[in-house]
Amino acid sequence: MKIAVNQQTGGDGTTETGAGTTTTANVPASRWCRRHTAVLTVGAALSTAVACGLGATAIASAAPTHAQQAFGSSARHVVERATATLASPEVMLPAGKVGTRSQIPWGQVGSGWALAEYTKATIRRARMVTLYLIDPAGGMYSEYRWPSSKSAWNLVDWSGDKARALFTGPAAGHQVAMHQLMLATGKVVSFPLPASVQPLAYTRPSGKNMLAFDRGVVRYNLAGVFQARLTNQTAWAGYGVISSPDGMSVAVPAKTGVTLVSNANGKALQLPVPVHGGCVPVRWWNSGTLLASCIPPQTAGPQLWLVPVNGARPTALTPVRNGKGPDLGDMDAWRMDGGEYLQALGGCGTVFIGKQEPRGAVKVINVPDSSANNLVVVTTSRRMLVSERVGCMPSVSLVWFNPLTSAVQRVLTVPPSELGVISVVAYNRDASQPAFMP
Repeated sequence: MKIAVNQQTGGDGTTETGAGTTTTANVPASRWCRRHTAVLTVGAALSTAVACGLGATAIASAAPTHAQQAFGSSARHVVERATATLASPEVMLPAGKVGTRSQIPWGQVGSGWALAEYTKATIRRARMVTLYLIDPAGGMYSEYRWPSSKSAWNLVDWSGDKARALFTGPAAGHQVAMHQLMLATGKVVSFPLPASVQPLAYTRPSGKNMLAFDRGVVRYNLAGVFQARLTNQTAWAGYGVISSPDGMSVAVPAKTGVTLVSNANGKALQLPVPVHGGCVPVRWWNSGTLLASCIPPQTAGPQLWLVPVNGARPTALTPVRNGKGPDLGDMDAWRMDGGEYLQALGGCGTVFIGKQEPRGAVKVINVPDSSANNLVVVTTSRRMLVSERVGCMPSVSLVWFNPLTSAVQRVLTVPPSELGVISVVAYNRDASQPAFMP
């Protein structure tokens, strides 16, 4: 198999060359449901992955035009300046406090932090949308605002160098508008992509390029120039694409396990799992092991497997569920103080937090004053940032939750009539956070 790739120089893929129905709240309802439903339909993604093979086409990188080269140079300088200005006070805000961009302690930003778009809008009433940076202590920092008269961009990812957030927004013609927000300065750099391209994430570890889905996994630089096609998968929508922590490979779903595609030479390494319903990579369990959610045949929901990337035998982390509840299938897992916790599928399309007991039994972990439809966004050694949701539409709140003590710290909360959190992305330089985000 031959896969066309550019010459490689290290992580992040290549050398950096540059940096539906709409509610009155200017938040597309179809987008909201797609992002939330994606988390609940791992099985659907897996079933389509069965029909998708990794193929190779010798598609060469398109030569950048003079205008693209000039734009890429300008974007690169903006990114470099933004990264260089990440200096600020080194004390996190306490819980419940809201600060400004100038108060962000950039030296402490890292694992356990998140970006979230939040609004007090309702289905019938438009309101401003604010992008917040959330720290592990429960403090928040206002980063950017969209007035009620404009549609907020869709948050895609946060770069591993901490400096930039990636968004998609409305665009004219047959293009997708991509926006990079420089978090230290508030400056925005934009670039277009073809309409067929679905942006997925920055490359790891720093975010020098971008992975996207366009009849397979492709890579673009941050001036919108095509770099390489990594896979051919026509029936699969791009869920479960994860860069390795060093950015030298990309894990993608496979028919009988996971496929690891090298950014260095384009080779594909098959990592088989002894189930035949397909697997979706969830995140990196550690530097040498992937956590994958797989669908065993004739089962109610997914099962979690630990898949070594050196080709060693994978290990089942959770048992096959029998469909009798409360756990109908497992989507993610974390080892934290107090034990091994699961992101589990409940009835009627809900998700909940569980604790795996001896012999695979699951204990439901209830978040106090919650609707019991809870998705974990990011974890620390003791706490989880949890997305609390009510039904398929509003509202969505964020809380810090300690599953060992049941202590809850409210971060962004709204009454049921308001939309609340419309998008959230965890800081994920080492690819240890889940690929599926609300």
